[in-house]
Amino acid sequence: MAGVFDKAAREREAAEEDFGIQFSDYIKVELKTETTGWDDIPAEIGPQFEGERIRAADTAIEFGGPKVDYAFERIIIHPPGTELENEKVTVIGPELDELGEGSHRFGMIAEVCSDTKEIPPEMEGTFSTRFHYWGNYIGGLMHLNGRETIWIRISKELRDKGFKLEHWGKIIARLFVMEIPVVDRCQITIITDPDLVKEKCEEAIAYWKEQDAKLAAMTEEDTSPWYTCTLCQSFASSHVCVITPQRPANCGAISWADAKAGHTMDPAGDWQPFEPGECLDAARGEWSGVNEVVTKLSGGINTRYYLHSMFGYTHTSCGCFEMISFYIPEVDGFGLVGRGYTAPTVNKLPFSTMAARTGGGQQTEGLLGLSVRYLYSPKFWQADGGWRRVVWMNSSLKERHADAIPDEMKDKIATEKDVSNIAELKEFLKRVDHPVVTGVIRPFDGKKITDGWKRELTADELLAYIEEHDGELDPEEAAAEFGVDEEDIMDLVEEMIEDGILEE
Repeated sequence: MAGVFDKAAREREAAEEDFGIQFSDYIKVELKTETTGWDDIPAEIGPQFEGERIRAADTAIEFGGPKVDYAFERIIIHPPGTELENEKVTVIGPELDELGEGSHRFGMIAEVCSDTKEIPPEMEGTFSTRFHYWGNYIGGLMHLNGRETIWIRISKELRDKGFKLEHWGKIIARLFVMEIPVVDRCQITIITDPDLVKEKCEEAIAYWKEQDAKLAAMTEEDTSPWYTCTLCQSFASSHVCVITPQRPANCGAISWADAKAGHTMDPAGDWQPFEPGECLDAARGEWSGVNEVVTKLSGGINTRYYLHSMFGYTHTSCGCFEMISFYIPEVDGFGLVGRGYTAPTVNKLPFSTMAARTGGGQQTEGLLGLSVRYLYSPKFWQADGGWRRVVWMNSSLKERHADAIPDEMKDKIATEKDVSNIAELKEFLKRVDHPVVTGVIRPFDGKKITDGWKRELTADELLAYIEEHDGELDPEEAAAEFGVDEEDIMDLVEEMIEDGILEE
């Protein structure tokens, strides 16, 4: 065991030297001999509850999730000495016992500061993961996702114990001070007033977009190390998130900068650096170092990753993704649906059904969970044509992230307001001259990667052709005329004979 502790000490020393920051400010390195009582909290608390699932039938209150338009959690780091009242919890809106059963808007803001030291703003993303991490310490509370895509369930059993939002806030505030030594004070604001949730959520989204834009200049090729995140292996044991400057974590809460800060905070924790190694496929985003670390951390279940393709060795998903990208074979294009959209998509499958098929750390071609931040990446599905391959988005996702869509594609992507099924989608795409119709040329290297749609010859067209040629039909000449295969001509002729339109 001594070797383990020696290795941890060396990692801490290296982190302190590399980042100019005291590791002991961010994680307790001594064995904890004191016990902190939770007698004032009517709930069981501890890591043994991580991974607990709360079914809909057992749920009293749901915050966020697919039925709610606004819900968020946010960290605000203040300068040293800011007058915060430690463990103060303010609830704006109805308390838990005043809310009716069902789904509600929700917001939680944690404000933290040190009495003497400056906490780097880069710690915001890492600190924000504590909402998820410590929320799942509460028996009877299930926490998924981050930022504005959170989904939280509180069980009937926990509610009936007298658990309130104030208790939840105290748990989070207390753990910030207990577990992160540089944090001396933490006060919590919890919002259930619907109008104020909307206002504060929109403020937070605008702030996050501004912060995300600062990473835009970084590239995978020029940045090392990259990071892995295994925070969600309590839910999906084989899932490994690979975080690069141009591919954030699926949950949306962790960028490359956040992962770097998180590793600084806890060198032995869930965010681990690795060297990307040799680029094996620039278009798909396959790297030797990624394959090695994924093989190791997934226990050999997954051995290769394509970071920027929907096909082949796809990046896995846990369940905490913000959106889903799905392949639509009928049009050879991609659909995008956000977690908050509950209606069936254009392929008649709702988010929930597709989420069940792509989660759990499995590699599923053509069906992947993503962060909405990946929409802004220059490498967004670059192997598959990027935005030129996207044919459908739910309208709220498209409107909220319109600035990520290239101008030439904005009017070519349908929403549920334009089409309701695949047949209508086909007509829409033909009308707007979408690239999938004639064949997609990917911007990455100018290569044409799809052939476009096959010509659908109708019986009326072929009959008119035969009449124009005095009742004669040369399959080879007709195929050339219509831009189809001879086999297509003969198949249609057989159908027309069966229908009595032609005689043998």
